[in-house]
Amino acid sequence: MLDIHVQVASDTGCVRDHNEDMILLAGEYYRDESHELQFSLQPNARLTAVVADGMGGHEGGEFASELAVQSLQEFIDGLPAGLEPTDFISAFHQWVQQAHALITQKGIDMPQYNGMGTTLVGLIFYEDHIFSVNVGDSRLYRYRDTFLKQISRDHSLRELNHDPSIPSNYIYNSLGGGGESAFADVEEVTRHVLDNDIYLVCSDGLSDMLTDDEIDALMDQGANAIQLVEAAKAAGGEDNVSVMLIHISKPE
Repeated sequence: MLDIHVQVASDTGCVRDHNEDMILLAGEYYRDESHELQFSLQPNARLTAVVADGMGGHEGGEFASELAVQSLQEFIDGLPAGLEPTDFISAFHQWVQQAHALITQKGIDMPQYNGMGTTLVGLIFYEDHIFSVNVGDSRLYRYRDTFLKQISRDHSLRELNHDPSIPSNYIYNSLGGGGESAFADVEEVTRHVLDNDIYLVCSDGLSDMLTDDEIDALMDQGANAIQLVEAAKAAGGEDNVSVMLIHISKPE
């Protein structure tokens, strides 16, 4: 059994006029709000905790992120029981292709949303297994023993080419977004999760405004999700900013 305490916060930021991010946590959707939840996960439980960062203008990003998280929740709910990790990962890769096709087709059917897309990153708890998932450049970090470590890999041209001069928002992988296909980094992390680990899931509205060292320092001070969002806004808040803090404990 796992005890999980989660804080979520999502904000439009200081520059944008609408919020294209969406948080999915335990079947509930969050945008422009904050919340706090406590779970005790039994061995057969399922829990989805992800952040989607939409893009596409004219509300296309909002639509894309919403489509992605709703589709993901339906996928998780519909999975059969007892899948082995390799089978779960294979099924998730298939879902990514389906979600990419869904969002792409919606953009074709509704020209005002043409080219819309979204990132997706977070943790999925499926029965006795925990998986990290990532599409795009939103981020998953682990905070352990006062040390912050990025777990996800940015699917950005800056990271791909190791060139800091490339704008950080130039990404080459997303659900929708005009690409012919999409892919996901999926890894079973069950054995890597330790008692009192905190996982930080965030849109790039946080990681573009604050360095990893600055986020680490805030975590050292015990910052909650709302305080991380406010710190990003104080640094300029140039994008929507969404944060989820997942504190995992393993009772004896």
